[in-house]
Amino acid sequence: MIYRGACHCGAVSAEYETDAPVRLRQDGCSFCRARGVKSASDLAGALRIRSERALIRYRFGHKTADYLICPACGAYVATMMEGPSGPVGVVNVVGLDIPELRDEPATFASLEGETPDERIARRLSRWTPMTLVEPGT
Repeated sequence: MIYRGACHCGAVSAEYETDAPVRLRQDGCSFCRARGVKSASDLAGALRIRSERALIRYRFGHKTADYLICPACGAYVATMMEGPSGPVGVVNVVGLDIPELRDEPATFASLEGETPDERIARRLSRWTPMTLVEPGT
């Protein structure tokens, strides 16, 4: 199934493709909690993000991933990091207003206490292979 969405102003659009049942997660970190984030990923899926303008990248905590934010409307749309085979990421179904997923329940996930190496290993085992198209890439 392919899920499509866009940020509030429409400058960032995404397609999240998965054949697996979608299981949404809510991270307990202050960044995600403040934004009502619900994220999805599938190691066997595909995530394609296209932006009309260069996205804002924000890093915090262990600084191991980029939180992608629309420079026009400020919507947080996804998180990505470089993996051994290319970029991987999770999609924020709320920030991209994906109609079929945004109102579905999510499971709370506390990631406190992970070392940077544990965090990277977890992401590489779960996050979705992705492509990002934005000016300058």
